[in-house]
Amino acid sequence: MADKHKKNDRTTEPPKDFRSEQFQNWLVDAQTSKKSLDALLEELRDFILQVFEEKEQKERLLYFERSIEQLLQSCFPALKKAEEIKVQLWRGHSYETFGAWDKALPAYQRVIALGDSEEFPSFKAEAYLWIGHIQLMQTRWREALKAYEESLKLAQDCGDEKAEANAYNGLAYYYFELGELNNAASYWAKALELAEKINEIKLTAKVNNNLGAVANVQGHWEKALAHYGESLPRFEKIGESRGLAETYHNMAMTYADAERWAEAGAHYEKSYQLAKEIGDVRLQATVKLNRVELYMAIGDANLAEALCHQALQAFLQLEDHLGEADVYKFLGVINAGRQEWATAKSYLKKSIQITRKFKSPLCEAEAHFEFGRMLKQKRNIKSAKKQYELALNLFNQLNAEKEIEKVKQEIAEL
Repeated sequence: MADKHKKNDRTTEPPKDFRSEQFQNWLVDAQTSKKSLDALLEELRDFILQVFEEKEQKERLLYFERSIEQLLQSCFPALKKAEEIKVQLWRGHSYETFGAWDKALPAYQRVIALGDSEEFPSFKAEAYLWIGHIQLMQTRWREALKAYEESLKLAQDCGDEKAEANAYNGLAYYYFELGELNNAASYWAKALELAEKINEIKLTAKVNNNLGAVANVQGHWEKALAHYGESLPRFEKIGESRGLAETYHNMAMTYADAERWAEAGAHYEKSYQLAKEIGDVRLQATVKLNRVELYMAIGDANLAEALCHQALQAFLQLEDHLGEADVYKFLGVINAGRQEWATAKSYLKKSIQITRKFKSPLCEAEAHFEFGRMLKQKRNIKSAKKQYELALNLFNQLNAEKEIEKVKQEIAEL
């Protein structure tokens, strides 16, 4: 049996910086409010986000850790095991949002350790689910699959249909990232069926958002927007900012693919502002990167390059390899536009190398396509055709109809 949270394990020293007075005032209010543990944890995270800017990541994390310990000592000095598990899940979610994946994983692993033997299977299923999400973003495919499968097994064993639907959603993410769109769609269909059965609004919205992403990859833009239209009102109804941010981002990508630049720009801005409000480091970096295409389309290569480097810094910190590869692809395109051929070639080859290593057929196909376009600019027809054919083969595997048409057109023009 795991020990309960001990009082002497906690740091008693309050956060020491110019925000201390603000925190102490908040803590006094918390002590007199008689609010629940869950409510105060959420309020604390909101407080941390309000007083720290995006660039103060290290200070924010340190302040966060000290603040939570002081809150627990002051308001909840003796936690029961179920409460300790809730705290660890909340820590994990907060760290994951802040982009501190190396700190989120131990929090989720602590949940699993606390729920030893047959205790708390639903909490353990949730912990394995989020471990899978982080490992997926780190392109640790095998470990992610194992975590998702363990989450599903725990959920089915205890009959928790919500946890089961979430596990299906996780497995679908896994197959989507590997480019196995049919398997992804199959698991998302299972997740959606269960979510609708138990009237789980948030998950229904999530799955529709994800099905929109599948439709977008396949070039079915109106179908994608229809799925996003199912997501938005549900996220709005429950006040789910992260879900809204992700949906606006996906809508922006669809509009960009359709070259509807004004609508893409408006939705990227909505997504970015929400991502800033909730402190989601990875989503902020992703939005910055995907806005690159927009700025290149309107001829502002300098701003596009600046956004690339900002996004790259975040992806390197997160160890998000596919995000890193996407940055190199865009930097290759930008330098090709300037006819800096050697630099462009270096970036594009680097992107292909990473996407191949971490098995992302969609990202690899896009990099081959852009490499082909660069070689076409140089009038290196034979090499351009080879790159286009590599891209075409990968897009065919993904049934990406619009991209297939685009590559065939490029080959015909050669």
